[in-house]
Amino acid sequence: MKTTLVADNATYTTTEITVKGNKYSVMVVTGKYNYINISKLTNNPFLMGGKTFQTWDEAASNYKSPEMKTELLKIELGIS
Repeated sequence: MKTTLVADNATYTTTEITVKGNKYSVMVVTGKYNYINISKLTNNPFLMGGKTFQTWDEAASNYKSPEMKTELLKIELGIS
């Protein structure tokens, strides 16, 4: 599922992915701000934030799973 929001001179695009049974939210922000935020989706209300990266290379190098790297590459290339 992909959603896009434009606010504060920036475009926020959120994509939900599933890797090895775990759901993640990948938010890509471009425009006034530029970063990538990846957070695991859980029912725990106290688990917030996720990890923020400045580049796609930083994001991909933070994960060991080839499946996660593949999903991130799909989002980067716009084929997800």
